[in-house]
Formats: sequence, structure tokens, C-alpha cells
Amino acid sequence: MYKKLRDYTKFIEKASENPTPELAAYHQAMLAQFQHERLIHLLVTLFFALFMIIFFGLFCFLSVDGGRGGNVLNNCVGGVAVLLLVATICYAIHYYHLENGVQKLEEITKKLYK
Repeated sequence: MYKKLRDYTKFIEKASENPTPELAAYHQAMLAQFQHERLIHLLVTLFFALFMIIFFGLFCFLSVDGGRGGNVLNNCVGGVAVLLLVATICYAIHYYHLENGVQKLEEITKKLYK
């Protein structure tokens, strides 16, 4: 998705030198699609972060529980928490690039309509 956004940004920057109504309409459609992607990735990032916090809390609870939860269960929950942490970091980086790209496209929109 980031590559698609980058390629489209290069295209629209070059095409915005000679704006037309058709180009503006096409840009609005593409911008709406990228904004939708941004929303979806925000929700996915938030859910991954939520599940990471839940599993980390469960890991802490099982660790303090005096070992009644079992070492295997505690290790599995800790492993899932670490995997979710890594996935959350990756999604946050991806969302950061997506957010900045969409903001750049919104600036180009202003240029198209001037």
C-alpha cells in the first residue's frame, strides 16, 4: 500500500502542474480510497495494541499469581504478548507512513483547486 501511495503521489505532483476538472475528480476518488485505507489501518493498529495490552496484563497476572497458572501457559501468553508488540510496532510504522502520505495528498488537493 505504501508503494502505491508513493507512486500515486509522484504521479499527481507531476500532473498537478496542469490541473483539469477530470484530474481533480480522479484525485478526489483516489484520496477517498487512501483515507479509507488510513482508517482501516488505524483500527487494526488500535486493536493490535489493545490485544497486546490484554495479553501483557494476563502475563503479569499469571506471573504474580504464584505459579498456579503454570509455566507453560505463562510462557505462551508472554510469547503472544511479544508477538503482538512486534506486530503493533510494525503497524504503527506503516500507519505513520500512510498518514503522512495522505496529508501530503491533501496539500496537493489544495493546489489542484487553486
